[in-house]
Amino acid sequence: YKYLDEKGQHLHTLNGQPLYGTSSVADVLAKPLTWWASGLAVKQFGVTDGKVLTLIKNKKATPEQEDEMMMSLAKSQSEIKEMDLKEYFKLCDGAYRAHTTVLKEKAQEGTDLHAELERFVKDEMKNENRLPEAYHERIHPFIDWARKYVKRYLWSEVNCYSEVHWVGGISDLGVGLRNCTLSGVDLKDGTIAIVDFKSSKEAYLSQFWQCCGYALQVEENGGLDKDGNQTFKLGEGEKIGATIIVPFGMERPYPQVNIDVEGGKQAFLSELFLYKRLPKS
Repeated sequence: YKYLDEKGQHLHTLNGQPLYGTSSVADVLAKPLTWWASGLAVKQFGVTDGKVLTLIKNKKATPEQEDEMMMSLAKSQSEIKEMDLKEYFKLCDGAYRAHTTVLKEKAQEGTDLHAELERFVKDEMKNENRLPEAYHERIHPFIDWARKYVKRYLWSEVNCYSEVHWVGGISDLGVGLRNCTLSGVDLKDGTIAIVDFKSSKEAYLSQFWQCCGYALQVEENGGLDKDGNQTFKLGEGEKIGATIIVPFGMERPYPQVNIDVEGGKQAFLSELFLYKRLPKS
């Protein structure tokens, strides 16, 4: 196994042949972002909040919400009437690309917070118990959670692969948990969980399935560095018992737990089946 990224190719290989990428496989299912993108588009035309449109339509909006919406729409309508064709084209183009613009603006913030979460984990693994103030305030809820429920850190940013399913990936974090109840789920002491950091505002089912893809690979071959050297291996008979998503796009990011790992593995393999059948450019 080798991971090639010197030229930004993000390529997992086995015996010199490319493996399917876990995150690419998980993306075969569209994330539920359609309404979010639509909301950003109509904002260009004076809509204060896409959700308020539905409230007004269903007669559930407050008088204040409706007044604010109508004033904003009236202002936008007046401005549009004064536009020439080129200006109106520019407005439409901006609406069409609004979601892409916001994604680009958020991308760097997401990268920075992901790196901050990784820095905290690596400090914990080195027993450098710094005060929460040493890290970005947005990850303080995760720090509190981790110091309460994580019994041991098993890996951070490890490469993994499955020869059986011909797929490779990089797992953010593996932990052993203390006996606890999380998200209404009772977890036994020592439960091994795969944790993935996401920039979304909530955890999606497909994200848990992506973690289950990592579970397949870690259970088969453990964790490795980019050159294929073994850095972690599960003990005999050990299995991944939970998957955890940390959606750090939330106002107060808090880990979300799912224990249907076996069902998630089957879901991931179904995604892999579909991905293999996508037309390749």
